[in-house]
Amino acid sequence: MNQLSDLIMAGDQKGYPDKHEVADYLEFYAQHNKLPVLLNKNVYSVEYNDQIYCLKTQDGETFQAKCLVNATGANQKVNVLDISRDIPVEIQQLTIDQYQNRKQLSSKNIAIIGDGASGCQVAKELAETHNVTLFCVSPRPFAPQELFGINTLALFKKNVYFKF
Repeated sequence: MNQLSDLIMAGDQKGYPDKHEVADYLEFYAQHNKLPVLLNKNVYSVEYNDQIYCLKTQDGETFQAKCLVNATGANQKVNVLDISRDIPVEIQQLTIDQYQNRKQLSSKNIAIIGDGASGCQVAKELAETHNVTLFCVSPRPFAPQELFGINTLALFKKNVYFKF
């Protein structure tokens, strides 16, 4: 993970942090920079007029900003396949929003369906104590974190063929 400005993320600088490390880092970053973080706010509309974003929440609050970052992730709705209804009730099923930690799991054999960021993080966490199989739709290419000792994202940013 890239770090936010002026604050190094603890842990393996060449590795990938798990969900707990990311959450801890973001919480510490907000405290360190005295950022006004609002929790449990459901934004139901965003409008852009005169170079200002206007956000409205379900509880009637309105916020304005010159810059808007949508950091909700790519897929916020859990996709539960119809076939899951045919799985015997003795086989425990959890969606990613229900999973909290490995203590919830009743079996040592775990199948994770989906290799997005959350699926990979949970698979990595559980692989320490469980037999994990990660299922994906197709092979996913992974780029190394570093090439020749240089962060690959930094290399891409300097390359004229890639625009970020």
